[in-house]
Amino acid sequence: MENTKISAQPAELTTEEKKALFKRRFYDIVFIFGFLCSLIPGPFPQLSGVASIGLLFAAFISFFDDNLYMYTALFIYLRYRLLIGDFAAFRAYTFILVLRFLKDLHKIKFQAIHLPALFVFFLHCMFVVGRQAYIKLGLYVLADCVVIYIIMCIITQDKKLMHRFLFAFMLGAIASGIYGWTSDLYSVDINISGAGAHTVTRNFGALSDSNFAGLIYSLCVVCALTLKELPIWLRGIFLALFGIMLLQTASLSAMLTLTILIVFLIILKYRSKAFFILLFAFVGTVIVAAILLSIPQFRRIDAIAGLLIRFEEKVSYISRGRLDLLTTGRSAIWADAVQVLKNQGLWSKLIGGKAVTVSYIDPKVMSIACHNSYLQSLINFGLLGTLLIYIPLFFQTGYRILRHFSQKQNYYKEDLCIMQIIFALSFIVFGGTVDFFIDWVYMMLYFI
Repeated sequence: MENTKISAQPAELTTEEKKALFKRRFYDIVFIFGFLCSLIPGPFPQLSGVASIGLLFAAFISFFDDNLYMYTALFIYLRYRLLIGDFAAFRAYTFILVLRFLKDLHKIKFQAIHLPALFVFFLHCMFVVGRQAYIKLGLYVLADCVVIYIIMCIITQDKKLMHRFLFAFMLGAIASGIYGWTSDLYSVDINISGAGAHTVTRNFGALSDSNFAGLIYSLCVVCALTLKELPIWLRGIFLALFGIMLLQTASLSAMLTLTILIVFLIILKYRSKAFFILLFAFVGTVIVAAILLSIPQFRRIDAIAGLLIRFEEKVSYISRGRLDLLTTGRSAIWADAVQVLKNQGLWSKLIGGKAVTVSYIDPKVMSIACHNSYLQSLINFGLLGTLLIYIPLFFQTGYRILRHFSQKQNYYKEDLCIMQIIFALSFIVFGGTVDFFIDWVYMMLYFI
């Protein structure tokens, strides 16, 4: 009997599959065009209007495809940089989104666990910001909050879309980095009083603050480490770029947060092996850092030098017992916030009613943001409002962690589960040194 060799031939695509593939590629090309437009405002600020129109055109073309939501990842970074005259392209993008929401309303599965927080934000935007500042601002803040909530509801329902969104999130970080490297508005210089007459330049890219930028770049580092579908060469490029951008922020808060997030990542990913991996990682990091820091040329790199100056500054404050300088003045701000809370009546302590937010700060309450989202939440929303915001977040994060460990390792889309936990942990951890409420970018960390 003659042996016949049967070779596996790939099945030919059906007509419908070919159409679906063509459609996917078309909308991906349109998104790439939009991404390229987002790279323009930094090196060519005079073309910001043209770039904004191009990005909006790409989003409009994608109206009937789920790629429409991926543009959110670009606006997270460039929300205030893409302008058509004085008009923010982001605002036009939200109008497009609202029309899409109305079209797909019957298909959207709303996350009920976040409704208590939305209720608190509604009351605050309408009856505090709207009354103390002006109603238009309150409406805009509320609308932005609802829009990012619905976007996250849609994205987290579709695993493939969520993968694409997180990839776009990293592309947005690259656009922010390019903006920071090419624009004249990219950085801020700070004087280091405890380390001699040194000045450190902190690059925050297209974002508004070095610490915020450091947080977002840290999340991109974790994304690059976690997402399974990234080729190794692309993972390496992403890690190098985000590492450079993170160092250029000179944000010690972001560095500490990244360290905590990577520890959690290793525990979530490697489980019972995590202790030994963390031990080897710690020893390896110390050895590599010692070798690199012994090289004078390495220490003279601007980003490394700035970070070392800030670190030496903090160490000197510890030896001098200067808590106020160690926290970069935050301890005094926290003390003022605590005093505001003490001076409130019982009703205000329960439901808040003050306005100390990203969008508006009532100068009668505080002259500066609290630099602590927990204190800020108590001032703005009171004890009851704070519980309605944080208890669902803690419950959901705890449930996801327990569900993660109850499943077999490497189960389907484990990387997305890990990233949802990491995003929530970043909100919880980083909120101890900065203030989040209420802003479109940081509500993404909450709602995802």
